[in-house]
Amino acid sequence: MEESDKGNFNALVGVNVFWAGTTQGVYSDVNGVFNIPDDHKNHKLIISYVGYQTDTIEVSDHKELMVVLKNSRVMDAVEIIHRNKATSLSFMDSRHVEVLNEKELFKAACCNLSESFETNASVDASYTDAVSGTRQITMLGLAGIYTQILTDNLPGTRGLASVYGLTYVPGAWIESISISKGTGSVLNGYESITGQINTELRKPEQDEMLYLNAYGNQAGRLEGNLDYKLKLNERWSTSILIHGKALKSKNDMNNDGFLDMPLNESVIAMNRWKYTGVKGLRTQFGVKYIDIKNQGGQSVFNPKVSPNDQPAWGNESKTSRAEAFAKIGYVFPEKKYNSIGLQLWGTDHNMRSYYGIRNYNADEKSGYANLIYQTIIGNTNHILKSGVSYLHDDVSETFDTSKFNRVEQVPGAFVEYTHRPNEKITFILGIRADHHNLYDWIYSPRVNLRYGFTENTVVRISAGMGTRIASVLAENTAYMASSRTFIIPGNNKAYGLNPEQALNMGISILQKFKLGYREGSVVIDFYRTEFLEQVLVDLDATPREVNFYNLGNGQSYANSFQVELNYELIKRLDLKLAYRFYDVKSELRQGLLDKALLARHKGFINLAFETRKNKRFGLWRFDVTTQLVDKQRIPITTTNPPVFQRDEYSSPYLLQSAQVTRVFNKSFELYLGGENLTNYRQKDPIIDPNDPYGNNFDASLIWAPIFGTNVYAGLRFRIN
Repeated sequence: MEESDKGNFNALVGVNVFWAGTTQGVYSDVNGVFNIPDDHKNHKLIISYVGYQTDTIEVSDHKELMVVLKNSRVMDAVEIIHRNKATSLSFMDSRHVEVLNEKELFKAACCNLSESFETNASVDASYTDAVSGTRQITMLGLAGIYTQILTDNLPGTRGLASVYGLTYVPGAWIESISISKGTGSVLNGYESITGQINTELRKPEQDEMLYLNAYGNQAGRLEGNLDYKLKLNERWSTSILIHGKALKSKNDMNNDGFLDMPLNESVIAMNRWKYTGVKGLRTQFGVKYIDIKNQGGQSVFNPKVSPNDQPAWGNESKTSRAEAFAKIGYVFPEKKYNSIGLQLWGTDHNMRSYYGIRNYNADEKSGYANLIYQTIIGNTNHILKSGVSYLHDDVSETFDTSKFNRVEQVPGAFVEYTHRPNEKITFILGIRADHHNLYDWIYSPRVNLRYGFTENTVVRISAGMGTRIASVLAENTAYMASSRTFIIPGNNKAYGLNPEQALNMGISILQKFKLGYREGSVVIDFYRTEFLEQVLVDLDATPREVNFYNLGNGQSYANSFQVELNYELIKRLDLKLAYRFYDVKSELRQGLLDKALLARHKGFINLAFETRKNKRFGLWRFDVTTQLVDKQRIPITTTNPPVFQRDEYSSPYLLQSAQVTRVFNKSFELYLGGENLTNYRQKDPIIDPNDPYGNNFDASLIWAPIFGTNVYAGLRFRIN
């Protein structure tokens, strides 16, 4: 503990506690609590912590101790220069975790979550079709639907929001993004297969009172964000976050008669509260509302006229979504290693849309509750977390004349044990069991092992099972922008299909080094995802259909290999260099095929330079990102007329983006950037755009950008 100026005591994390003259010791946990086995022969306990005076305590019995450390002597002023890394790689975590902080996110426009990975090599974001402007991420060679995406460790992008949900999180609201590859914690549910992405939003208790962000680009897209915080007293704080977006300009750069990106009107607002109690009680709660309208299709389409009454093809979607959440935690005052937390979340999602003369309407009401209890077994080297959860989904969908309704009720229980026998080894063993009212029992065993060979070398191994219920319509709206007929087995349970289940195994090696007095790191990882059951989306049987069916006895797997180098080349010039290889195959009815529209090889390089602070010229930041994207397999189109056929593979291409930021002071900065500076565009992205109601029309086979070079500018303003 440390004593604050107001006489309160604050917990110190990571305090070194050991018996004098031995190597037997432990570290205090996040609550400042430690538990050390009795040495029997030694009664002197030494407590040390950087910045505080080391203390030695004579222990005569086994009663509970409360230790208050004193600050070290005040020295003359010393200037310490330290540059926070934009991306941090956890060295101590048992899982492979990469954290993108605000500095990393500011390297690009980051207007929403789907656009926040432009300078990251592990996660890709690409457009799903040539009409809706929707982006979907890819990690470990599989679509983002296989990654559990959370917001403040609560459910985020899932169900009807599986694809569009990434746009529901404005980039200016994001404080940090944690990317965890491989099997995730059982505490967050059974749906994680390739990993977890947790987005931490700006918190009410932060010192920054006001944050404003404005953005505009050459396509006519305008955005504004406001984050206002208010501290009511020492216990209560609140924040109001507002996001507005509009795109009114019609853009058709390739002159195919279709808008390259949809017209848009968006309003997203959120109010959150935080309460900090005096006896270990912590509470957060809030509400969020989303209202989004998109309109795309042919540039001559008139949305005021029914699609059935005009020859032009159009697409329009309207989404309204309300969310509410609460997080309640309690740390036991007398045993701070014991804590209990309750997470509550609910949403009401409504979407109305049409693609030409095809209608897709959907409603979803979801609720989630998660109760977690944490304690130790003997000492803090043995941590046990356990709890129960409940998930409820009520989904109603109408596509053309077909109706699909389902109600999912899933109670579950879990336990996770963390053991750290010494500083080198940590392993986490977790298992959960959930009972699904439609599919019986779901079991999710997961294990993570960390071994530190040296102070600069750590190896992590993970393995675990993940299960998910596919929302095949919401996840595949891209194919509604085509003449393809949807072939779905049935409407019992979830579309007459079995749940998806996969085993994910992986190993990662993190090596830190110093070269020329500057720090660097190399990360090498390999992950394999093997499906025991999967919902296959078959575009290769015929260009006239999209078939959905289960894998059955076939095989489907995804191998992902990546090597990444991070190094400060010269002072304030950071290099991020990466190479990634994907081997992803699924056994369709036509045989074992490479995953369509996925590059096997990708090269990535990011250079970030920051000048020194100067009274005359201020501070400048320069960022350049280059990506080399390999060829991609295009679904079979050989039965189309020759003019509407596509090659078997696309061509490789180069993408480049850059941004320059002028930081005037701590309160104000301007940025100017450009995307796709090579102006590379996919030729003829839409098959048969002149006859969108004909048999050959298809706007879903997208493997490269449609819009050319995009220049943007914006500002950030803060008041502390």
